Amino acid sequence: MSNLERGYYMHPGCNVAVVARIAGTVSEPDLCRALAAVRRIHPFAGAKIVTDEDHNVWFSAGNIPEPPLRVVERTSDTQWFAELQSELKVPFRLVEGPLIRFLLVHSRWVSDLVIICSHSICDGVALTNLIRDILELYADQGKKITVLPPPEIADYLPQARGFSCKTLLPRLFARYGNRCWRKSPHYFSQEDYEAVTRAFWEDREFGAVLIGLGQEETAALAARCRKEGVTIGSAVMVACIAAHEDCAGAFTKNRKLVLIPFDLRRHATRPIGDVFCLCVGGAQFPFTYHSDKPFWANAVALHTEIHRRVKDLDSAGMGISAFDPSFIDAFACFAMLKQMIPDEAFTRTENLARFSEDTKNIAFTFARNAGNMITGTIASNLGKLSIPETYGDLRLDRIIFLPPASELVPLVLGGVTLGGNLEYSLTYIEQKDDRDASRTTEMIRIRNRALELLGFPEKVRPGAIE
Repeated sequence: MSNLERGYYMHPGCNVAVVARIAGTVSEPDLCRALAAVRRIHPFAGAKIVTDEDHNVWFSAGNIPEPPLRVVERTSDTQWFAELQSELKVPFRLVEGPLIRFLLVHSRWVSDLVIICSHSICDGVALTNLIRDILELYADQGKKITVLPPPEIADYLPQARGFSCKTLLPRLFARYGNRCWRKSPHYFSQEDYEAVTRAFWEDREFGAVLIGLGQEETAALAARCRKEGVTIGSAVMVACIAAHEDCAGAFTKNRKLVLIPFDLRRHATRPIGDVFCLCVGGAQFPFTYHSDKPFWANAVALHTEIHRRVKDLDSAGMGISAFDPSFIDAFACFAMLKQMIPDEAFTRTENLARFSEDTKNIAFTFARNAGNMITGTIASNLGKLSIPETYGDLRLDRIIFLPPASELVPLVLGGVTLGGNLEYSLTYIEQKDDRDASRTTEMIRIRNRALELLGFPEKVRPGAIE
């Protein structure tokens, strides 16, 4: 397991989901057969966590239970969201596997297939490819199975050469952190992960506001973007940043940083294939929306910077590989949470209590400093999907991508286009007792203002999900 993957696998908020709306009558036995077959193609769709005596963590595909499928009766077009909210609160059985769950919100004529994964084993592109493979296996029981083993991500990024501040300082930073960490290391278990997961979700709800454009509207937006020389992803991202400035205030200091995940399957140094794994880079840079300039001028500025950095595979976070992997567990999955969940949660296991009492541990020092360095916007656009819409008697009508939400990152976007229809989600965490200022209300205002900036005031609406 890479350090990037370790930064996610025990964090309760780092699960990723996709929803596929399917027209037609879905057979539960045939779907279960397809799910069993798809894990033969993609080992990570049936994987567990194994830890060796040196505290290295490995993915293993041996002796794993079948991926669970929960089926509920579909009573509304938005029922999938309430079901998803419940599923996200349930810890994965890391040491037993799999790190993926399936939910079918089923009716005779239309169903919603929901997939929830640990972010350590997949990204948004992987999930949309998985939807395609499941439906192809559903429609064609004799389809040939070809295993697609996941690659080592680092092998597909350019290797740093020579010495520069950009490469040397992270190495020195990691060396210092590792030296301090190894004087007082802590190692975590399934029990610890379950304790913080339950504490995290006790007073929180996962939230999402959707931006949806039909075929004519998407075509109109695409035409305007071509005229301005930008992508739809750049335009939507800038619209949401500008809307945040109008509705919640301008970003300041490090919140001006934006993080753009990019798909290494398309941008890697050599071909990878449609592998199911976490296969992303991430360009990070500062961006300021200049309200004294036209909206589209801001979009051009962002678009230009994104494409320059993605072309060069300028990936933020590459320096994370230099850290001791067990330090990544402590820092990203537990020390950061210490500032978010009640202290009582760190008394639920003896191991967590010992870690909590080690207040001078370098993991807590890094966590305190990291809070001032969190980016303001993370925007994942999967783009126009080149997957079929028809699978035998079934038709894929809609896909919604829901990246992990964050209390610390104000704007988290996930976009996808299928069949000419654009779907964007804005995900966030809502405090249950936040009676004075609802995050949902604010996110709806941001969504509606973004639609106005993009030229669709008629799409403004009071609800979050439809």
